Amino acid sequence: MQEPQSLSDGLKSVSPTKPRYRLTKLGEQMARLPIDPKIARILLAAKKHDCMAEILVIASALSIQDPRERPLEAREAAAKAHERFTDKQSDFLAYLNIWDSFQRERDKGLSNKQLVQWCHQYFLSHLRMREWRELHRQLAEIAIEMGLTSKEQAFRRPPVQEQLRPSEQAGDQDLSAKLKQKQLDKKQHRAQIRAAKEAGYEQIHRALLTGLIANVGMKSPDGHDYTGARGSHFHLFPASALFKSKPKWVMAAELTETTRLYARDVAAIQPEWIEQEAPHLVKYHYFEPHWEQKRGEVVASERVTLYGLTVLPRRPVAYGRVAPEEAREIFIRGALVAQECDLKADFFVHNKKLIREIAELEHKSRKQDVLVDEEALFDFYNQRLPEMYVPSENNVGRAFMPDTANASAQTPSGMNARPTPMPSENPRRVGVNPPSQNAAEKTETANSNQPRQRPSENAKPLADIRTFQSWLKQAEQENPRLLFLSKEDLMQHAAAHITEEQFPKFYKTDDGKFKLAYRFEPHHPLDGVTLTVPLTVLNRLSAPALEWLVPGMLREKLQLLIKALPKQIRRICVPVPEFITKFLESSPNRQEPVIPQLARFIAKTAGDMRLLEQINLDDWQAFKLPDHCYFNLRIIDDGGQELAIGRNLAGLQQELGQAAAVTFRDNTQEFERDNVTAWDIGTLPESIKFARGKQQLTGFLGLQKEKNGNIALRLFDTAEAAQAAHRQGIIALMQLQLKEHMKDLNKGIPGFTQAAMLLKHISADTLRDDLTTAICDRAFIGDDELPRSEKAFKEQIKRARSRLPAVKEAVSRYLQDTAAAYAELNAKLGNGKHPLAALLRSRMQTLLAAGFAQRTPWSQWPRLPVYLKAMALRMEKYSGNPARDAAREADIQELEQMWQEKTDALQKQNQPLSDGLKMFPWQLEELRVSLFAQELKTPYPVSVKRLVKEWESL
Repeated sequence: MQEPQSLSDGLKSVSPTKPRYRLTKLGEQMARLPIDPKIARILLAAKKHDCMAEILVIASALSIQDPRERPLEAREAAAKAHERFTDKQSDFLAYLNIWDSFQRERDKGLSNKQLVQWCHQYFLSHLRMREWRELHRQLAEIAIEMGLTSKEQAFRRPPVQEQLRPSEQAGDQDLSAKLKQKQLDKKQHRAQIRAAKEAGYEQIHRALLTGLIANVGMKSPDGHDYTGARGSHFHLFPASALFKSKPKWVMAAELTETTRLYARDVAAIQPEWIEQEAPHLVKYHYFEPHWEQKRGEVVASERVTLYGLTVLPRRPVAYGRVAPEEAREIFIRGALVAQECDLKADFFVHNKKLIREIAELEHKSRKQDVLVDEEALFDFYNQRLPEMYVPSENNVGRAFMPDTANASAQTPSGMNARPTPMPSENPRRVGVNPPSQNAAEKTETANSNQPRQRPSENAKPLADIRTFQSWLKQAEQENPRLLFLSKEDLMQHAAAHITEEQFPKFYKTDDGKFKLAYRFEPHHPLDGVTLTVPLTVLNRLSAPALEWLVPGMLREKLQLLIKALPKQIRRICVPVPEFITKFLESSPNRQEPVIPQLARFIAKTAGDMRLLEQINLDDWQAFKLPDHCYFNLRIIDDGGQELAIGRNLAGLQQELGQAAAVTFRDNTQEFERDNVTAWDIGTLPESIKFARGKQQLTGFLGLQKEKNGNIALRLFDTAEAAQAAHRQGIIALMQLQLKEHMKDLNKGIPGFTQAAMLLKHISADTLRDDLTTAICDRAFIGDDELPRSEKAFKEQIKRARSRLPAVKEAVSRYLQDTAAAYAELNAKLGNGKHPLAALLRSRMQTLLAAGFAQRTPWSQWPRLPVYLKAMALRMEKYSGNPARDAAREADIQELEQMWQEKTDALQKQNQPLSDGLKMFPWQLEELRVSLFAQELKTPYPVSVKRLVKEWESL
């Protein structure tokens, strides 16, 4: 009998003309049983679960007063006596235990008086036991009459307690083995008893649950009470066997309210039984519908409740059975539009590739105005996918296309039922149509009476990959390109300006072409253009060339650079787009830095080259542009593994430059030689090309002096490194060929001992090695071109033999003059009381620091004594006009600071210093002579103004 709340509410009075309720077949059977409808329902369920004998005993016990007696004067004794009947999991099974114990005593042939004594011993009421047996007999007869059970199965016999049987092999074993076998037999025997009990336990209590469904409860997480149906809270009765254990879920025979609401006769149950035994009473709530790629279907979380009590808090279910239309939309958006599936269909591979290509156009142009939005993609699939798909036996299905015009009329909102079932499902779970798609949670109950109209019982919603693939197989027979997207479907405009010329796929250098990847995602580490290069070519990358990015991104960078200029200079560039176009049409050198060329073009456009003086190139160069205006360099090894990534080429070269040089030389032994003692290496080419995998590399050969003093032929990754090493290698090889001359040179330089005593801030050995190296460099090479063949090498040796004595004599003379001037100046500085003492001592130490012989250009050797004498004269003149001295020193310091900042910046970028920058500090020394000791004269005119102009040209 179906009722709005519970069976215990009874039948309501109805009108004779229009009955509101009617008895079902189940209700008619219950009406024939002269007991409480709850108990009657339990008896009918016992037939289904094949436990009629047990349920007849329990049902008759629940219909009478408890046969157990608990007198106040002997409460503890009664409780102890009743312990033999107790079951730890269920109070209902205690009735079976009492019944079985009483029946065993009867089977012994005890007299009525003896049975009364037995009942009195265990605090049982003999009269209630007789009443119980009589009611049990009557119920059994009715059940037999109704066909619920047979006569043999209606009356329960006490279970035979099987005795432990010894193992058959026990006779052949020794005492220790017999003991072990006996323990094993006991363990197996207990396991068999426990398994049989558990099977019977579930059958009995699932049958009881059908009538006691309103008396279930779940233990509160924070207390000892239980939450029951309709928001009630109850406690277990203290006399219950479960009072101490308090299982999570319980079922009670009755709820009795005294000082508290107590549950009497309780048993532990599983919450899953509630849904299975009372599907017509539970409600289903659905929330968080989403596409799940791993399962390949649209999934929602389902919560099952009984009268407001949560039975199952969350479990995943297929959402297509709950809300087909909403599940279909989620499927389209998740699986097809967002491409979150592993579909191998031709259309899917084609569409994915096409979307990726068009998205790459957006990354290149840095504007999200090419690819259509997700709604356009959804509309494309929504118009082509049917609402439902009906498979047929011959695998040719029928599709029901969505009716967008009547969609709102077909989808009313409101309370939901359990999802429309497939043919195999229980028909009692049929419900109404799904609610509005805006609902955050869907609730379903079996009491809805407006089932949703379906095209067919076998219709399946397109909410999972398997159904979609079945439909697609049939649909592609009629139109193979039904779901193929075209560029017109995906592009908002033609994007004609995004060409491969403007945004190339590869960055080309002398060492080959390297892959470029574009990404438009501000503040992301990969935003902009990423250049992937192998470690072997890291040192060969040119920082000035990288400043020019790719043509399609250069214009934005130039605009930002112009925007950083002062307003009066920026006006010359208006309108900026046209100015940039003219600058690019002027064919600037893309191997040189951008900013100096842009500054010259601005001055040229203004018609006044003096404008360059107003542009501070250093400040302009230091202006920080957005990250995407610089190449993102990704360095990989030969296996393609990423070693480092960043936008600072100099930093990467400092970090990995040495490793790059070593890696460059891997597998190049055919070009190299160790322990070279004579020129027997043929003619050395300036560069040599060789293959490394699929890559064509360019290397540079040169001699190198190793740390152990040997000379080797090595392959270098840059021309600069090869040139520097080759010069030292040539000098070392010539020293081997000119052994007699080197012996003579090592004997000593004339006047060395006296000079070393004067230059006492440098150790004698360090000074000797420094001078020898400087003499060899000047005498053996000087300004000559480095030899790269045996003939050129021999000619260079001839020149070295003739030049060595003259160079040695000149260095000796310059050294003595310098040492004398140093001693004189050092004596004048004395105790350091002169105002210029600290400044001049610092200048003197810088000029003649350890290693000065190698650092000083040959043209400046004769000027070293002059610089020291100029310092002495400056000290003498200082008192005449200290202010003038300070002003002139400030001008020099300003120029020196600019030079220092420039050289530091170039060194950080691993850029070589130009000859002009190398000579600029010596021009500052000449300026000091001109300003503070004019009478010593300079070899060329020099002034602050001249040097400022010279600096601007540098």
